Amino acid sequence: MTAKDFLPPASAEPRYALQPAPEVRAPHNGHDLFEKLQPAITRITPQALRERELWDLLHAAPAVVLDRDDRVKMLVESTLDWLGLSDSSRSRGDVPFDSSLFDLARNHHNGNMRVGDMFRFTPNSFGHIARKLLIYRSPGGGAVQVFPSVFNSGGRCVAVPQPILETAWGLMYDVLVGTLPEASGFSFAVELDILVYPTSNSIVSAVRNLLADSALLSELGSSTGFCSRLGGRLDAVKARAAAVLKRRGARGLVAEALEELRAFRSKRSEKVSSARADSIPQDFHVIAPAHFDRTRYLTGLMGRRENLDTQVLWDDTWVSLPVTNDALAIFPSSKITIVSDIAPTRHRVLIHEPPGYVATASRNITVSLAIVDQDRIPESNGRTMS
Repeated sequence: MTAKDFLPPASAEPRYALQPAPEVRAPHNGHDLFEKLQPAITRITPQALRERELWDLLHAAPAVVLDRDDRVKMLVESTLDWLGLSDSSRSRGDVPFDSSLFDLARNHHNGNMRVGDMFRFTPNSFGHIARKLLIYRSPGGGAVQVFPSVFNSGGRCVAVPQPILETAWGLMYDVLVGTLPEASGFSFAVELDILVYPTSNSIVSAVRNLLADSALLSELGSSTGFCSRLGGRLDAVKARAAAVLKRRGARGLVAEALEELRAFRSKRSEKVSSARADSIPQDFHVIAPAHFDRTRYLTGLMGRRENLDTQVLWDDTWVSLPVTNDALAIFPSSKITIVSDIAPTRHRVLIHEPPGYVATASRNITVSLAIVDQDRIPESNGRTMS
């Protein structure tokens, strides 16, 4: 059974229509992020989740927040404790997972940015450290499993605690069925990501300098040299593509496809014209540009944040998501369109640094859960599961 088996009939309508949300001021860590008023993100209880109301809610708004579900806080606390990022783990003297470049390298899967440990960095704009896991049930409905199942930490192999797997799986199973009631038999996996962002945009610049001075990105010392090499590679790719498509017929097909793509982008640009990339609030810096999660069906965010803000696009307005350690902010992602008529949510991540700001924490931590295809799980021999 595949995801397409759950596509509802074309005539399917939401079970009920929601009234527009009241206008409220969006708080963040006790402070107002914007002077203007924003639409309120609807909050639901576990009972509403069990009654499968997410289908209707996500037709009416780009995101929903699950409140008063004890599993959320338990998952955040246990995950941070396992990774050495909680207050209790620090008091025990545990080493945070992101403190050793060598451990990150040992836990990285070469050429694979879906699982393992990784350091994502774009000079002057973007950077985070991540640990990514894929949680799934073995064929036949067996026990919940995870890949990778162990990580290196200070010369030791540390297993992923089973309660983390069970809680993450159960929580996202309820979110999936609450959104798509027919999907209880859908073959899926749960992606668990722990994303560690800096608390200052200046740290991104400092990392750039470190890498450049260490000759790891030596050509970044000259932006011309770096762009030149990138441009050369793009030219080489274009030349190879031209060789493959030298027949007129093939070129015609590609031209038609590109024309359709341009038309699609034009329509989308009209939709988001008033929320373009330069509409950044004062004293904020973009740490992850506006995007869709293209490999996911549904995404849920939790975490412990100092001054990090995730915003979703609601009509023509960027709205802050309340991402905390005791609530799950849920929004649809790109692959939801395969199985429903729910629109995916465009979102971005910013850092708030007003004049004179002094961070009281060294990290912004996001714990992300997502429904993904089970065939993304690699086996130990490098093949994918059927």
